[in-house]
Formats: sequence, structure tokens, C-alpha cells
Amino acid sequence: MRDADQLIAGALRDIAAEAGLPRPAADAAWRAGRRRRLAGLTASAASIAGAIALALTVVLPLATEPGPAAPQGAPARLVSISLWPPKPAGAAVLAATAAILRQRAADLHLPDTQARVSGSFVVLTGPAADEAQLQALVASGVLNFRPVLLFQPYRGTTPAAGGQRYGDASLVNHATMALFSKLVCTPAKAGTWKSQVGYVGDNYDNPNAQVVSCDSSGGKYALGAATVRGTQISEATAGRSATSNQWAVMLTLNHAGTAALDTLTSRLYHSYGTAAGSSDNDFWLDAVADVLDGNVISAPHIEGAISDGKLSIEANFTKAQAQVLAAQLQDGPLPVEFLISDISTSAASVSS
Repeated sequence: MRDADQLIAGALRDIAAEAGLPRPAADAAWRAGRRRRLAGLTASAASIAGAIALALTVVLPLATEPGPAAPQGAPARLVSISLWPPKPAGAAVLAATAAILRQRAADLHLPDTQARVSGSFVVLTGPAADEAQLQALVASGVLNFRPVLLFQPYRGTTPAAGGQRYGDASLVNHATMALFSKLVCTPAKAGTWKSQVGYVGDNYDNPNAQVVSCDSSGGKYALGAATVRGTQISEATAGRSATSNQWAVMLTLNHAGTAALDTLTSRLYHSYGTAAGSSDNDFWLDAVADVLDGNVISAPHIEGAISDGKLSIEANFTKAQAQVLAAQLQDGPLPVEFLISDISTSAASVSS
């Protein structure tokens, strides 16, 4: 529990620093949250399951604030973002990618935004003032939910071999354990860790296999197969959370996803939930990692079975951030991995 609190405290301090707030503000938020967490641990399982309809709550930010859309009217300058697939992609795949990007932009009501195929590239063009939002839109948007098998917190330096770990190493297969031992996670460097363990292309998030990952605070994970997948989301909307009044992304799963989430959360809670308050190992084994494009954005503790297929993602989002993530999840992930090969700006042409 102590290391979980340290993980949350570090994340809050990172958030406060990015927002230009003093460290005492983050510490105060952590102390208040800790009191609530400790109080929650003493509540009965029945009252927790009844009070918390959603257990998968993101506690770490996904991305830097994209900023508001540009004002209506013809933009003075345009930005073009060229996307390149590392693996060969046919014309149908490129066309499907452009269509998804157009739909994401439409969901966000971004004006003067176009996506088109240009040779072997997909080019997204829109007002230069919307560049941050447009860059966020081109993320793959692959979301999977994975059980935590092993977790090692960041200690402020490169973790030594044999450092404190939580979970059950016997659940991790030999190949994944070798990657876990090799992996070094660094705070605020999401995505840069993948090359350390030889993850190339989209094999960092094979839904059928165990994987390793990092979170934005430097925590290191070994994760089980993804029995609940983002492709099973039938609806994703941005709005205010009914419990926290913060911006969140509300998800509804389809029939298969609802059944899979019920099975997963029931198994974890009944196997580890009752001992999670007194055992750090069970605390982490009773957690599901929300994995977006290979990176752990949260690993919340499960406090009861989720049987209705409804959950929310909360991460101290701004309105714009919540809307971008909702658009990604609503319209589905890009069909293949793309990399940004070029970003250029130009003056908008003026028609006579």
C-alpha cells in the first residue's frame, strides 16, 4: 500500500508541476486522497461494490493539453501532418486510415480539416492553431485492459536487479520475465522504453500475449493477456464525472466486452480483493492496467465485479483532452501503426 501511495503521490506532483502549481498543492491532494483510500479499505465488500459502479479509473494524465480548437473562419496558416506506415500498407488500409481521421476530426468539430492519401502516406491538414489537437488525433488509439501480474515502482534511480516487486512472479512466463528484468522505465518518457526490449511495430501490445510496459511515473509492469479490448467499446463520450465532476471519458462495452469485463473483474476480486487491504502483493494482483498504445495510463484496484459493461476513464482531463480520447475510442484504432514522418506549416491559399 505504501508503494501504491508513493506512486500516486509522484503522479500528483508531476501533474502539479505541469500545471504550474506548487508541490504543496500536490501533497495536499495526496493526503486527502490517502484518507479516502484508507477509509475505503475498511468498508465492507458489499458496500464498496454497491458504491463504486466503475473500478477502472485512470489516475495519470494521458497527454499534454491539446488546447481549444481554432476560432471559426478561414485559417491564416495550415499545418500538414504526414503519417507513414513502417510496414507496407495497401491502398484500402490507407483510405480507411484517412476516413478514421476525418471522422475523429468531425467528432471534435475541428473546422477546415482534411485527411487524404498521398502515395504511401496519409496526410492530415488543418488550421495551424489546432496543431496540438491534430497531433493527438493521429495516435493509434489502441486501448486494452490487462491484469497486472508484477509491478515494480520507480525509486528515483535506475532500479537494481532484484528490487522490490509486487504481484506474483510465478504468473509471468520466462520470456516476459526476461523482458521485465531488462526493462528500465523513466518518468515522463512514455513510449521511449519499447526499443529497450525489442518491441517493434505493434508487437508491444499483442492482445493475446503477456507484455511488459511502463507508466508515466516510471513504474514497471508485467501484464497478462488482454481479455477485454478497446475494439469491444460500443460508445465513448466525454463528459463530467458524476462522482468527481471532473472531465472523463465514459465507456459502454458491447455484449462480448461486457461479459469479458465481468469475468475478469469477478475473478480478480474474488481471488485477491479481500486480502488487498493487508497485502501489497494482492493489492497489485487485484488491479487491471488500462493500456493505451502500449503504455500503462493507470492500474486501478478492483473493488467489485463490473457486470453492466459501463466504466469511465478519469485522469484530471481538461475538456479538450477528454474529447480527443473519446473520439479515438469511439471511431476505433487506426488499422495499422503509423509514424509521423513530417510536420509542415504553410500559408492558407486564398481563392479569388
